[in-house]
Amino acid sequence: MLNEYNITMMNWILALIGLALYFIGRYAKRRNKTKFNLSFWLRDNWPEGVTSILATVALMVIFLDEGAVFDFDSVFENVPFIKSLPTDKFISLVIGYLNSFIFYNLMKLKK
Repeated sequence: MLNEYNITMMNWILALIGLALYFIGRYAKRRNKTKFNLSFWLRDNWPEGVTSILATVALMVIFLDEGAVFDFDSVFENVPFIKSLPTDKFISLVIGYLNSFIFYNLMKLKK
């Protein structure tokens, strides 16, 4: 049986996985197919990465607050397979991925 701490940790892990999935996808689609260089990648992408991480942390804090009530039933009611998914965990993954997508693209527009 999972306690509240374990459920909260799973949500945070899923949000981090969402962040990682986005940046791995961006790396796979890069134009210059050179060998991976972590220091270059961090230098080139640190503003987007830090902004994405901070925005994800902020949204997860709001999402996981005990007083926050989110009703996703109306969003997913017409999609039959989603009724069996744990929506809070799904939303944690989406928060991580979409924040990365939004803030990465916003930061690239400024360059």
